[in-house]
Amino acid sequence: MSEKAQPARTATKGQQPSDDLVATGRSKSPIVLLIVAIFLGFIVMKLVLDSAAPAVSPADTGSPAGTTITSVRNDAVADFDAAVASGRPIYVLFHSLTCVPCVEISEVADVVMPEYEGEVVFVNAITDDPSGQQLAANFAFQYIPTSFFLSPGGAEVVDSFTGAMDEPQMRAYLDALVQAR
Repeated sequence: MSEKAQPARTATKGQQPSDDLVATGRSKSPIVLLIVAIFLGFIVMKLVLDSAAPAVSPADTGSPAGTTITSVRNDAVADFDAAVASGRPIYVLFHSLTCVPCVEISEVADVVMPEYEGEVVFVNAITDDPSGQQLAANFAFQYIPTSFFLSPGGAEVVDSFTGAMDEPQMRAYLDALVQAR
């Protein structure tokens, strides 16, 4: 057949001629490259931000790596008994390591409580643990996180608070507890 007699290439329903397929594939390449470049940009930005954050060594905090005063799983009953024996005001925090308000108040306590070392004894009562549940049975509350501020020797509950609180609120409760001494 001569060139003039060749049948014209036509697309059937749902198909495009092969020249269009090549052109379509080429037009997707810049989009894919752009997506990959954005993804790599996020990774580089994350690495830069992580390296710029100040490193806190366990030696700086006095705790093993990854632990804070509110994440330590001590015997809450024994800690409370020791706090009572100390004769100092007591702050008992009943919380979980998983609920959002509990995590929020735990972060605040991790920052604020070291400022009151020697003045107020902190009792960390994780309600997911048997000892935290045992200590909780001695207090009247329904929800966590709940904070109890006790007089020196634990003789009476001076104040309590249910829910998360910010640093100024926690300091106000602790300051009042220290002044009531």
